Amino acid sequence: MRTEANITGLYIHIPFCVSKCRYCDFYRTTPNDDNEIDSYVETLALELMRLPDGFAPQSVFVGGGTPTILSAQQYEILLNNLHRYVDLSAVDEFTSEANPGTLSPEKIAAMKQGGVNRVSIGVQTFHSPALRLLGRIHSAQQAADGVKMLRAAGFDNINIDMIQSIPGMSMDQVLDDARRLTELDPEHISYYNLVFEDGTPITADRDAGRLQLSDEDGEADNYYAVRTFLKDSGYAQYEISNFSKFGYECRHNMLYWQGGSYLGCGPAAHSHWGGRRFGNIADVAQWSERLRSGRRPFDDVEELSPNAKARETLIMWLRMTKGVDLNAFHETTGYTVDELSGDAIRFLEREGLLRCTDDRLSLTSDALFVCNAVFSELI
Repeated sequence: MRTEANITGLYIHIPFCVSKCRYCDFYRTTPNDDNEIDSYVETLALELMRLPDGFAPQSVFVGGGTPTILSAQQYEILLNNLHRYVDLSAVDEFTSEANPGTLSPEKIAAMKQGGVNRVSIGVQTFHSPALRLLGRIHSAQQAADGVKMLRAAGFDNINIDMIQSIPGMSMDQVLDDARRLTELDPEHISYYNLVFEDGTPITADRDAGRLQLSDEDGEADNYYAVRTFLKDSGYAQYEISNFSKFGYECRHNMLYWQGGSYLGCGPAAHSHWGGRRFGNIADVAQWSERLRSGRRPFDDVEELSPNAKARETLIMWLRMTKGVDLNAFHETTGYTVDELSGDAIRFLEREGLLRCTDDRLSLTSDALFVCNAVFSELI
């Protein structure tokens, strides 16, 4: 049986947005005109042509940025190039991200025709003041309408991205978001806690005292309340921030969490291939110039030591609620978890944050919200 750890994936980064969300620190830019996007699509084809011989991913993920900033025609060209230059015969999950503010029936038709079978739509919240605070370009109604358009086009695997603990939102509003979310009946839900990244406008607001912030206990209460609500609504939690109906776990993300191999195309896209890790330069113009002149679009290549790779694998596997299969971990990495972090594991067990049996290690329920603190003890 094929597992996510031994499948391969392809990630395509679309670096363009209509405007920059106030919380986002991903590489993205606002295009000057359609010609800039046309040029990007042309250059992306050059990178696809240079992928290794025999590369045949089982999952494809088109993310951003905002893939649906492309026109229907531009998206059609991009997807046609994917089919022309990449062997997609083994793909069983083909995801595209979408923004409700740039989604249209024509773009949805281009996705469907191009082989996309899963759409991840960025809603974040249905609360209008919170949408404005985050800098989102869509309304709550557009979000609901976007899901309905996808259903009308025949998509039966939809993810909705949400954020909880947005400044200014009460617990009642957080749970109202969760209720409105489940009324749209998506197959998959990604529900993240807001992270204040350095250099973002929302972090500047926080540092200047302009935001009504929840304390850590309040954020934890939100997390566990949403978690309980989604469980009661038929969604199983399979990762710290991800929930799905049975059989609809995101294969592409599980590939990341379970240490699989993947290649990334587009500026700022990252790859993990042949035991090496590398990332494309985060600049559209430089990325394009390099590819058009026949040079590689990345600089440094990192190769982790076996010990460092094993520790990273331990952290990534622990993100999954099923935890770490200790025998599989030993077979995969050559290390036992006790060899790597035995003292830390026993300490975290005593603190009620890890649960260890003869064949499995996993986070406890209490550890889910403070997982980063747990992981820092294990690195």
